[in-house]
Amino acid sequence: MTTKTLNHLLLFFLFFCLLLPKSGFADDNYRLPVKIISKSESNYLSPENTYYSINSCLLAEDLEWCDEAMTRESLARDIELFDKAGIDRSKEFELQKSIKESFVIDKFDYDDTIILMIEDHGHSGSISIMPLTFVLEDGLWKLTNKFSSDPEVNKHFYYVPPLFYGKGGRPADVNTFLGYEQPTQARTELAPGATSYTVHVYYGRTVAPATFSAELNREDISGLFSPEPFTDEEVDIPLQPGRNTLALSIEGIRNDGKTARDTDRLVFIVP
Repeated sequence: MTTKTLNHLLLFFLFFCLLLPKSGFADDNYRLPVKIISKSESNYLSPENTYYSINSCLLAEDLEWCDEAMTRESLARDIELFDKAGIDRSKEFELQKSIKESFVIDKFDYDDTIILMIEDHGHSGSISIMPLTFVLEDGLWKLTNKFSSDPEVNKHFYYVPPLFYGKGGRPADVNTFLGYEQPTQARTELAPGATSYTVHVYYGRTVAPATFSAELNREDISGLFSPEPFTDEEVDIPLQPGRNTLALSIEGIRNDGKTARDTDRLVFIVP
């Protein structure tokens, strides 16, 4: 992991004050593109509008505008965290520049707050899911970090690094039903005598686990895998000398609501 990546992760933690466990979740029918607005258009009459202001103020590099979107208590804590870390708060803008597009994908009540689930797609190909909590303060919806240590909130965080998606379907949706942190290409040359390889597979948000299949050299090895929507796992597959072909397949829901199948073939060569 590069120094730049570490800095981005630190900034992410300081700004949103969230932990990083993995968990599946989410309502597939709720998906709103995040609007980019001007400061004159901003209001805090709904959690969504407040988040539009947060997203837009970061892009505009307007720290004073960003401060307006937070509760007084959360703003004081944010300033304190950055001061203790010795980081200029304007560094928050750098993190936003790495994001290509954002969506609100779920919304639910929690205690006296409303939680919005935010899905960020990075220019690098990464995907991050984070729960942001909003509370009414003086009649306006403001971002709060009052539940920053609450495991029920933090369990919804999920991060997908840049992945290799094979060539199994439409790049915009079907091809993302199956992704791989390793291997990073369709054909992998291994060291002589290798007897196994660890495949790190990520499953898309809308996949149907019951439709999953895995074959190694035409033999069914589906039982080695445990597919679930928006989760990942590492699976050791046995190899033999020569050419080994792993075929993975699963169905999921496309962006237009139709069902499709993603099928990838990964080749491992053992000299």
